[in-house]
Amino acid sequence: MEEKSLFEELGVQYQEKDGIHYPLLSVSSEECQLANVGKYGRMWIGFLKEAYAERYRSLVRFGKLYDKASEINEEAYELLENIETVWLEKNKPKDPNSFMEQLHLRNQARMMAEEIVLREVVRKFH
Repeated sequence: MEEKSLFEELGVQYQEKDGIHYPLLSVSSEECQLANVGKYGRMWIGFLKEAYAERYRSLVRFGKLYDKASEINEEAYELLENIETVWLEKNKPKDPNSFMEQLHLRNQARMMAEEIVLREVVRKFH
């Protein structure tokens, strides 16, 4: 009895080329688009699906969901960067040579900016 390969046991199709078996792996276009909208775009899609299901379905139906999510992601990152920059300019480290102090300030700026971005951009009806 011939032993099955791991791919055959798992039901994965593969192609043999030059004596090597290559799995035929593919990602659906929806999964690919979802990966390309970014962190805040994905968060906004989840929020929209839960809070405004009708708007979500409308955007999906007209093929505008991923374009809008990409816009939201860009807007969120621009705001995040602006907030961090302004905050770090106002809150300089006492010891400019201290890596830990600078890291702490950057982390503080990121957390504060991210809260604002989530409230002002991601969790809003667009």
